Amino acid sequence: MTDTQTIKTDDFHENRKYKDTLFRLVFNDKEALLELYNALNHSDYTNIDDLTYYTLQDAVYINFKNDVSFLLSDTLSLYEHQSTLNPNMPIRGIIYLARNYSSYIDQHQLDIYSSTLQMLPFPQYIVFYNGVDDAPEQEILSLHDAFGEYPDKQPCLDCKATILNINYGKNLELMKQCKSLSDYATFIHLIRSYIKVGLTLAQAAEQTINECIKNNVLKAFLLKHRGEVTNVVLSTFYKEVHERGEREFHEKRGFEKGITHGQRTTLISLVQKKVEKNLNVFAIAEILEEPVDTISSIISAIKEHPNADANELYQFIYEQKK
Repeated sequence: MTDTQTIKTDDFHENRKYKDTLFRLVFNDKEALLELYNALNHSDYTNIDDLTYYTLQDAVYINFKNDVSFLLSDTLSLYEHQSTLNPNMPIRGIIYLARNYSSYIDQHQLDIYSSTLQMLPFPQYIVFYNGVDDAPEQEILSLHDAFGEYPDKQPCLDCKATILNINYGKNLELMKQCKSLSDYATFIHLIRSYIKVGLTLAQAAEQTINECIKNNVLKAFLLKHRGEVTNVVLSTFYKEVHERGEREFHEKRGFEKGITHGQRTTLISLVQKKVEKNLNVFAIAEILEEPVDTISSIISAIKEHPNADANELYQFIYEQKK
């Protein structure tokens, strides 16, 4: 049985029913969300009752469900969390915001056919990115980019998404202003660090939760929601690693013909050394920056032929596929 097969237990399939991300769980607390809003806007709101959640719940739009949307004063804020870089966030944002504004118009009985201008809350769209790919601390994506170049025309609408890199060590000024966000970044960083040194996902989650509680990182939240957090972490990280591996695998398929025999045998040799250190498939894939499926196939061959060298394993893995 390979490491990949070991990880695909019934427990993981059961955990996939948890729809919420850890980010949404943390910031569905009004105090944490108000703290984040104040940090982003350099404001000092203190009354959580001034904040009204506006997250879409309509089942018809389940595929467009956003993480956190809320009204505060005259501002409609949309906060999204992403573990992968996605250039289509402005497209998603305009769908979310249009639905929210439609709901706002209905609730406040605004007459958009009136000769009087109907005022709407000011929109803010922030995407919090914490994936493993390199990204700037801040980037603004525009819906304009999806329309192509028309020098003699101007599009009639736009939507801008501000992407903030919230990985550990990034956007330090923002982190100083919002402990909840800083704690969240620390939590994710610890999970990934423990996976890299060979802990299973379940072990990494348990170790991270214990360490964070001990060091007052999301302590109250973790004490209250420990079981739910564990399930969310397992399902979220398994999905993240698996999808990243799948994506990288298919991206590399187009370049396989250009990979030399020497490059492949070198990779096999490196994987052999990592297996000897009892690292799991996800840790090896992360360290060597290779797709999980590629590492998994090499590990399977190593286990089937434990005494084979890298050149012999190359024959078993690649030559038999022809």
